[in-house]
Amino acid sequence: MLAVFKKELRTYFRSPLGYVFIGMMMVIMGFYYSYYTLYYRYADYYHVLNACTSLVLFVIPILTMRILSEERKNRTDQILLTTPIKTTDVVLGKYFAAVVVFLIVIALSALQPIVTAVVFKGVMSFQMTFGGYIAFLMLGLAFIAIGMFISSLTENQLIAAVITIALFSVLMLSEGFYALVSTSRYVSLGVLLVVLAAVLFLVYTSIHDILVTVIVGVVGVLGLVVTFFIVPTAFDGLLGRILKSLSIFERYAQMFSGVFAATDVIFFITVAAFFLFLTYQVIERRRWN
Repeated sequence: MLAVFKKELRTYFRSPLGYVFIGMMMVIMGFYYSYYTLYYRYADYYHVLNACTSLVLFVIPILTMRILSEERKNRTDQILLTTPIKTTDVVLGKYFAAVVVFLIVIALSALQPIVTAVVFKGVMSFQMTFGGYIAFLMLGLAFIAIGMFISSLTENQLIAAVITIALFSVLMLSEGFYALVSTSRYVSLGVLLVVLAAVLFLVYTSIHDILVTVIVGVVGVLGLVVTFFIVPTAFDGLLGRILKSLSIFERYAQMFSGVFAATDVIFFITVAAFFLFLTYQVIERRRWN
Protein backbone atom coordinates (compact mmCIF):
# COMPACT_ATOMS: atom_id res chain seq x y z
CA MET A 1 0.00 0.00 0.00
CA LEU A 2 2.84 2.38 0.83
CA ALA A 3 4.30 2.10 -2.67
CA VAL A 4 0.94 2.91 -4.28
CA PHE A 5 0.41 5.76 -1.82
CA LYS A 6 3.80 7.35 -2.55
CA LYS A 7 3.37 6.97 -6.31
CA GLU A 8 -0.11 8.48 -6.24
CA LEU A 9 0.93 11.37 -4.00
CA ARG A 10 3.86 12.18 -6.31
CA THR A 11 1.46 12.13 -9.26
CA TYR A 12 -0.68 14.84 -7.68
CA PHE A 13 2.29 17.19 -7.45
CA ARG A 14 4.04 16.26 -10.68
CA SER A 15 0.97 17.47 -12.52
CA PRO A 16 -1.00 20.69 -12.03
CA LEU A 17 -3.91 18.79 -10.44
CA GLY A 18 -2.72 18.88 -6.84
CA TYR A 19 -1.74 22.54 -7.06
CA VAL A 20 -5.00 23.47 -8.78
CA PHE A 21 -7.03 21.72 -6.08
CA ILE A 22 -5.11 23.29 -3.20
CA GLY A 23 -5.00 26.68 -4.91
CA MET A 24 -8.74 26.78 -5.62
CA MET A 25 -9.60 25.78 -2.07
CA MET A 26 -7.25 28.31 -0.50
CA VAL A 27 -8.34 31.18 -2.76
CA ILE A 28 -12.01 30.63 -1.96
CA MET A 29 -11.31 30.08 1.74
CA GLY A 30 -9.22 33.24 1.76
CA PHE A 31 -12.06 35.17 0.17
CA TYR A 32 -14.58 33.99 2.76
CA TYR A 33 -12.07 34.64 5.54
CA SER A 34 -11.69 38.23 4.36
CA TYR A 35 -15.44 38.56 4.04
CA TYR A 36 -16.56 37.08 7.36
CA THR A 37 -13.57 37.62 9.65
CA LEU A 38 -11.90 40.80 8.42
CA TYR A 39 -14.92 42.66 7.08
CA TYR A 40 -17.77 41.54 9.36
CA ARG A 41 -15.42 40.68 12.26
CA TYR A 42 -16.75 37.18 12.94
CA ALA A 43 -13.95 35.52 14.90
CA ASP A 44 -15.34 31.98 14.68
CA TYR A 45 -13.86 30.23 11.64
CA TYR A 46 -16.79 27.88 11.25
CA HIS A 47 -18.50 30.66 9.27
CA VAL A 48 -15.80 30.26 6.62
CA LEU A 49 -16.01 26.46 6.63
CA ASN A 50 -19.78 26.59 6.37
CA ALA A 51 -19.57 28.91 3.35
CA CYS A 52 -17.07 26.52 1.74
CA THR A 53 -19.34 23.47 2.06
CA SER A 54 -20.79 23.94 -1.41
CA LEU A 55 -17.26 24.44 -2.72
CA VAL A 56 -16.41 20.87 -1.71
CA LEU A 57 -19.15 19.58 -4.01
CA PHE A 58 -17.36 20.99 -7.05
CA VAL A 59 -13.70 20.80 -6.07
CA ILE A 60 -13.40 17.27 -4.69
CA PRO A 61 -14.47 15.77 -8.07
CA ILE A 62 -11.40 17.52 -9.52
CA LEU A 63 -9.31 15.61 -7.00
CA THR A 64 -10.92 12.22 -7.62
CA MET A 65 -11.86 12.25 -11.31
CA ARG A 66 -8.51 10.89 -12.51
CA ILE A 67 -7.70 8.66 -9.56
CA LEU A 68 -8.72 5.46 -11.38
CA SER A 69 -10.20 6.56 -14.70
CA GLU A 70 -6.81 7.81 -15.91
CA GLU A 71 -5.31 4.40 -15.15
CA ARG A 72 -7.95 2.76 -17.33
CA LYS A 73 -7.58 5.26 -20.16
CA ASN A 74 -3.79 4.90 -20.30
CA ARG A 75 -4.01 1.14 -19.71
CA THR A 76 -1.58 1.49 -16.83
CA ASP A 77 -4.16 -0.25 -14.66
CA GLN A 78 -3.02 -3.48 -16.32
CA ILE A 79 0.34 -3.09 -14.60
CA LEU A 80 -1.35 -2.83 -11.20
CA LEU A 81 -3.72 -5.69 -11.92
CA THR A 82 -0.98 -8.08 -13.03
CA THR A 83 1.46 -7.36 -10.19
CA PRO A 84 1.40 -9.09 -6.78
CA ILE A 85 0.02 -5.90 -5.22
CA LYS A 86 -3.24 -6.60 -3.43
CA THR A 87 -6.37 -4.85 -4.64
CA THR A 88 -6.89 -3.57 -1.11
CA ASP A 89 -3.47 -1.91 -1.21
CA VAL A 90 -4.30 -0.26 -4.54
CA VAL A 91 -7.61 1.12 -3.26
CA LEU A 92 -6.32 2.31 0.12
CA GLY A 93 -3.07 3.68 -1.32
CA LYS A 94 -4.90 5.86 -3.83
CA TYR A 95 -7.55 6.86 -1.31
CA PHE A 96 -5.12 7.97 1.39
CA ALA A 97 -3.07 9.92 -1.16
CA ALA A 98 -6.16 11.95 -2.06
CA VAL A 99 -6.99 12.35 1.65
CA VAL A 100 -3.49 13.72 2.33
CA VAL A 101 -3.97 16.37 -0.37
CA PHE A 102 -7.26 17.31 1.29
CA LEU A 103 -5.55 17.41 4.70
CA ILE A 104 -2.96 19.83 3.30
CA VAL A 105 -5.81 22.24 2.55
CA ILE A 106 -7.18 21.85 6.08
CA ALA A 107 -3.72 22.38 7.60
CA LEU A 108 -3.10 25.52 5.54
CA SER A 109 -6.54 26.91 6.33
CA ALA A 110 -5.87 26.42 10.06
CA LEU A 111 -3.43 29.32 9.82
CA GLN A 112 -6.37 31.68 9.38
CA PRO A 113 -8.11 31.07 12.75
CA ILE A 114 -4.67 31.10 14.39
CA VAL A 115 -4.03 34.55 12.92
CA THR A 116 -7.47 35.63 14.13
CA ALA A 117 -6.76 34.49 17.69
CA VAL A 118 -3.10 35.53 17.97
CA VAL A 119 -2.75 38.60 15.77
CA PHE A 120 -6.24 40.10 15.84
CA LYS A 121 -6.99 38.89 19.39
CA GLY A 122 -10.34 37.55 18.24
CA VAL A 123 -12.44 35.67 20.79
CA MET A 124 -13.73 32.51 19.18
CA SER A 125 -15.66 29.45 20.30
CA PHE A 126 -13.19 26.58 20.28
CA GLN A 127 -16.02 24.03 20.24
CA MET A 128 -17.71 25.56 17.20
CA THR A 129 -14.45 26.02 15.28
CA PHE A 130 -13.20 22.55 16.13
CA GLY A 131 -16.60 21.07 15.30
CA GLY A 132 -16.55 22.84 11.96
CA TYR A 133 -13.15 21.36 11.12
CA ILE A 134 -14.12 17.83 12.17
CA ALA A 135 -17.34 18.03 10.15
CA PHE A 136 -15.45 19.42 7.14
CA LEU A 137 -12.91 16.59 7.39
CA MET A 138 -15.57 13.89 7.72
CA LEU A 139 -17.45 15.25 4.72
CA GLY A 140 -14.23 15.22 2.72
CA LEU A 141 -13.41 11.62 3.70
CA ALA A 142 -16.85 10.42 2.59
CA PHE A 143 -16.94 12.43 -0.64
CA ILE A 144 -13.43 11.37 -1.69
CA ALA A 145 -14.48 7.71 -1.34
CA ILE A 146 -17.65 8.33 -3.37
CA GLY A 147 -15.72 10.19 -6.07
CA MET A 148 -13.13 7.42 -6.19
CA PHE A 149 -15.83 4.80 -6.74
CA ILE A 150 -17.36 6.77 -9.61
CA SER A 151 -13.89 7.22 -11.12
CA SER A 152 -13.46 3.43 -11.11
CA LEU A 153 -16.54 2.99 -13.31
CA THR A 154 -15.31 4.96 -16.33
CA GLU A 155 -12.11 5.79 -18.19
CA ASN A 156 -13.33 9.29 -19.04
CA GLN A 157 -12.23 11.81 -16.39
CA LEU A 158 -14.77 14.42 -17.48
CA ILE A 159 -17.66 11.97 -17.18
CA ALA A 160 -16.41 10.90 -13.74
CA ALA A 161 -16.27 14.54 -12.60
CA VAL A 162 -19.72 15.41 -13.97
CA ILE A 163 -21.39 12.36 -12.41
CA THR A 164 -19.68 13.01 -9.08
CA ILE A 165 -20.76 16.67 -9.04
CA ALA A 166 -24.32 15.65 -10.00
CA LEU A 167 -24.47 13.08 -7.18
CA PHE A 168 -23.08 15.51 -4.61
CA SER A 169 -25.58 18.15 -5.73
CA VAL A 170 -28.48 15.71 -5.37
CA LEU A 171 -27.32 14.83 -1.86
CA MET A 172 -27.18 18.49 -0.94
CA LEU A 173 -30.48 19.47 -2.57
CA SER A 174 -32.28 16.54 -0.95
CA GLU A 175 -31.46 17.93 2.51
CA GLY A 176 -34.71 18.27 4.44
CA PHE A 177 -36.60 16.20 1.87
CA TYR A 178 -37.38 13.61 4.54
CA ALA A 179 -39.88 16.03 6.12
CA LEU A 180 -41.95 16.07 2.92
CA VAL A 181 -42.28 12.35 2.24
CA SER A 182 -45.42 10.38 2.94
CA THR A 183 -45.80 8.74 6.34
CA SER A 184 -47.80 5.84 4.89
CA ARG A 185 -46.48 2.40 5.79
CA TYR A 186 -47.24 1.12 2.28
CA VAL A 187 -45.25 3.92 0.69
CA SER A 188 -42.36 3.13 3.01
CA LEU A 189 -42.44 -0.54 2.04
CA GLY A 190 -42.67 0.25 -1.67
CA VAL A 191 -39.77 2.69 -1.60
CA LEU A 192 -37.64 0.26 0.41
CA LEU A 193 -38.26 -2.43 -2.21
CA VAL A 194 -37.21 -0.01 -4.95
CA VAL A 195 -34.07 0.90 -2.99
CA LEU A 196 -33.34 -2.80 -2.54
CA ALA A 197 -33.61 -3.28 -6.32
CA ALA A 198 -31.17 -0.40 -6.86
CA VAL A 199 -28.75 -1.91 -4.33
CA LEU A 200 -28.98 -5.28 -6.06
CA PHE A 201 -28.18 -3.64 -9.39
CA LEU A 202 -25.20 -1.92 -7.80
CA VAL A 203 -24.02 -5.19 -6.25
CA TYR A 204 -24.32 -7.05 -9.54
CA THR A 205 -22.56 -4.26 -11.43
CA SER A 206 -19.71 -4.41 -8.94
CA ILE A 207 -19.18 -8.18 -8.60
CA HIS A 208 -21.04 -9.68 -11.62
CA ASP A 209 -22.08 -12.68 -9.53
CA ILE A 210 -25.74 -13.48 -10.21
CA LEU A 211 -25.96 -16.10 -7.45
CA VAL A 212 -24.81 -13.72 -4.71
CA THR A 213 -27.09 -11.00 -6.08
CA VAL A 214 -30.13 -13.33 -6.06
CA ILE A 215 -29.38 -14.54 -2.53
CA VAL A 216 -29.08 -10.98 -1.26
CA GLY A 217 -32.30 -10.04 -3.08
CA VAL A 218 -34.32 -12.95 -1.71
CA VAL A 219 -33.13 -12.37 1.84
CA GLY A 220 -33.84 -8.65 1.54
CA VAL A 221 -37.37 -9.07 0.13
CA LEU A 222 -38.32 -11.75 2.66
CA GLY A 223 -36.94 -9.66 5.50
CA LEU A 224 -38.95 -6.59 4.47
CA VAL A 225 -42.21 -8.45 3.78
CA VAL A 226 -42.11 -10.60 6.92
CA THR A 227 -41.31 -7.59 9.09
CA PHE A 228 -44.13 -5.63 7.44
CA PHE A 229 -46.74 -8.26 8.35
CA ILE A 230 -45.40 -8.90 11.85
CA VAL A 231 -44.84 -5.29 12.92
CA PRO A 232 -46.71 -3.08 10.41
CA THR A 233 -46.64 -0.02 12.69
CA ALA A 234 -42.84 0.01 12.40
CA PHE A 235 -43.28 1.19 8.80
CA ASP A 236 -45.36 4.25 9.76
CA GLY A 237 -43.18 7.23 8.86
CA LEU A 238 -40.23 4.86 8.46
CA LEU A 239 -39.16 6.33 5.14
CA GLY A 240 -38.77 9.81 6.61
CA ARG A 241 -36.80 8.49 9.58
CA ILE A 242 -34.48 6.50 7.34
CA LEU A 243 -33.88 9.43 5.01
CA LYS A 244 -33.08 11.64 7.97
CA SER A 245 -30.68 9.13 9.50
CA LEU A 246 -28.94 8.61 6.13
CA SER A 247 -28.72 12.30 5.34
CA ILE A 248 -25.06 13.22 5.03
CA PHE A 249 -25.74 16.91 5.43
CA GLU A 250 -28.07 16.40 8.41
CA ARG A 251 -25.24 14.75 10.32
CA TYR A 252 -22.77 17.25 8.91
CA ALA A 253 -24.87 20.12 10.30
CA GLN A 254 -25.02 18.48 13.73
CA MET A 255 -21.25 18.11 13.92
CA PHE A 256 -20.77 21.57 12.47
CA SER A 257 -22.77 23.10 15.30
CA GLY A 258 -20.40 21.54 17.81
CA VAL A 259 -22.74 18.72 18.81
CA PHE A 260 -20.48 15.67 18.75
CA ALA A 261 -21.80 12.13 18.65
CA ALA A 262 -19.83 8.97 18.01
CA THR A 263 -22.62 7.75 15.74
CA ASP A 264 -22.06 10.70 13.37
CA VAL A 265 -18.34 9.97 13.06
CA ILE A 266 -19.08 6.27 12.58
CA PHE A 267 -21.64 7.17 9.92
CA PHE A 268 -19.14 9.11 7.80
CA ILE A 269 -16.48 6.43 8.22
CA THR A 270 -19.04 3.78 7.24
CA VAL A 271 -20.02 5.72 4.11
CA ALA A 272 -16.34 6.00 3.13
CA ALA A 273 -15.71 2.31 3.86
CA PHE A 274 -18.79 1.25 1.88
CA PHE A 275 -17.73 3.08 -1.28
CA LEU A 276 -14.14 1.91 -0.88
CA PHE A 277 -15.50 -1.63 -0.72
CA LEU A 278 -17.47 -1.04 -3.94
CA THR A 279 -14.31 0.33 -5.57
CA TYR A 280 -12.45 -2.78 -4.43
CA GLN A 281 -15.10 -4.98 -6.02
CA VAL A 282 -14.90 -3.10 -9.34
CA ILE A 283 -11.10 -3.41 -9.50
CA GLU A 284 -11.12 -7.02 -8.32
CA ARG A 285 -13.65 -7.97 -10.99
CA ARG A 286 -11.52 -6.30 -13.67
CA ARG A 287 -8.43 -8.09 -12.37
CA TRP A 288 -9.97 -11.54 -12.76
CA ASN A 289 -11.62 -10.72 -16.08
